Amino acid sequence: MYTWGKGVWYRSVQGGGLTTSARGIIMKSVNSRLSAGKLRISMTLGVAMAATVLFFGASAMADEGVEAAGKNRYMDYCASCHGVDAKGAGPFAVMLTKKPSDLTLLSKNNGGTFPYDHVFEAIDGRDMIGGAHGSKDMPIWGGEWKDSGLASETALRGRILEMLIYLKSIQQ
Repeated sequence: MYTWGKGVWYRSVQGGGLTTSARGIIMKSVNSRLSAGKLRISMTLGVAMAATVLFFGASAMADEGVEAAGKNRYMDYCASCHGVDAKGAGPFAVMLTKKPSDLTLLSKNNGGTFPYDHVFEAIDGRDMIGGAHGSKDMPIWGGEWKDSGLASETALRGRILEMLIYLKSIQQ
């Protein structure tokens, strides 16, 4: 229970000990400049602003982490054909009957908008892309991903989304 006295909020504490609460100390130090209502509003706004900064800062760091994970997956699963620069000139490209796509032009070739659905379906095998990525049931990397313990459809989609975020980041 809090009571007001001598410009300080006091808290009743059973069993003795200090009776001045942290809130009382704050109130005493700013009492001459702010009323309790204004202080409450200021503190609420301060906490809200700090939370906003932390949220957006963490969100940006999370995006960078997801993009980095997508780049790693791209390098592991796609760069051998599409190339490290994603322009379609990977070391295995010469062995393919169809030249791999320049993945840096996906947005440009789609009217300036990144084609998330089309690329997702190409990666997961729903869009056959002329058979370049294996059968509809099993893209060339699909078996490896399932064998690595990704029994969950959600986990598999998460890996694909990481690559989509990376691919979007390298568009010209």
